[in-house]
Amino acid sequence: MKTMNKWMWAVTLLFGLASCEMKDEILGKDPMTGDTGTLSLSVETGKVTRGTTDQVDQFPVVITGKDVEYTKKFDSYAELKQAGKVKLPVGTYTIEACSPGEFKSEMTEPFYGGEQEVKIQKDVTSETSVVCTMQNVKISIELTDEFLATYQDWTITVTDKKQNGHAETYTKAEDGETPAPVYWKMDEGVETIYINGTAKTNGGEDVTISGTAKKSNLPEFEEGDDIYFVGGDELKIDLTPVKVEGSTPGILEEGIQITITLFNSEKNENVEIPVNPGTDGGDTEEPGTGEDGGDEGEAAAGPTISFPQSTYTLPDDAEKNADVTITAEAGLKSVKVKITAGNEGFSNALDFLVTSGIDFSTGVELVDNKPLESVIGIIAPGLEVPSEGATDYKFPVGSFFEVLSETGATDSTGHIFDITVTDQNGKTTSGKLNVILTE
Repeated sequence: MKTMNKWMWAVTLLFGLASCEMKDEILGKDPMTGDTGTLSLSVETGKVTRGTTDQVDQFPVVITGKDVEYTKKFDSYAELKQAGKVKLPVGTYTIEACSPGEFKSEMTEPFYGGEQEVKIQKDVTSETSVVCTMQNVKISIELTDEFLATYQDWTITVTDKKQNGHAETYTKAEDGETPAPVYWKMDEGVETIYINGTAKTNGGEDVTISGTAKKSNLPEFEEGDDIYFVGGDELKIDLTPVKVEGSTPGILEEGIQITITLFNSEKNENVEIPVNPGTDGGDTEEPGTGEDGGDEGEAAAGPTISFPQSTYTLPDDAEKNADVTITAEAGLKSVKVKITAGNEGFSNALDFLVTSGIDFSTGVELVDNKPLESVIGIIAPGLEVPSEGATDYKFPVGSFFEVLSETGATDSTGHIFDITVTDQNGKTTSGKLNVILTE
């Protein structure tokens, strides 16, 4: 076995021959020894205090460099205020603050979070604020006086019908007449909420509760608006008894009217969502289909990843095109590449790169990562990182082929390139490409 493959030679040469500035960047020299500025930061929610999760003094704060390797963390905003102005190396930073504790899938209180970008200049105090907004969706059930007077018992389920998604069931026995609201960390791509259940009248008759609410049916909805339920949305579901002949299967007199009001906590506006009556427990058309399903061009298409072929075998396929083509109509937000080595030689090479802050085993962000381009460009000629907002990008896996050929034969799976793309609308897609070496 070769004592050092080409990958290691390239990185070693980079350490020895790069400029002092690049050496400092790769070797992790303390950036505080260079030019610095200061940051004056405030954190707020813009809300009247209502619970434990919006106490901004308890919010942890993280300041992360975008073009400088420096991170500053504070366990709480109170700690940051006590420290006063924050001294930072010159550069551009992302500031993140959020409610204390874990952002769980389902919560009994809202979870707040926000981020802000700031540029630190030499000997200048930069002032900025992070406004934290509600990151989950509030779901509340309102049982009207008429409903309570008409029905002696009920079971109501509210769900997004997503795999590993949310489903909240309300019963008189457990929730009483005033069910507590829940807060959902909503999965991506939820545009319809389903309400299903039954209620028993005081006369002993069962009445079916069935309806769907689609966000794209909002009266003020316009092309380009987000069609999905997102953090900050608050849904109030009102249930009222009505007498509509044939309103539910098998019941000719009693029915239940569902009215849903959407309040966006950040826009401070109330809007009513039309509710589509369902049948057989609410299994109506799936979101994204039919006349108002949202697939008629109202929003940008999600990102795509395409490969000329999914598996390459070296040396036979060494000259074939292996450019991964990435498109994002809404513009790129993130392109992460995770590499799983298929032999010990390449695994050691990847481990060696970790010393310079490049960890492909957990995933490396490509977007606007110019330091990565400087390092990897020597090893994989032609590799350029994409810019945020770009609508297309090619990741040249083939530029790694020469280096990979120096690491020896792989297992049957080979080296795995796992690519995940996220666009500016938060839509994500991923794909994998395998490179197998036979000698």
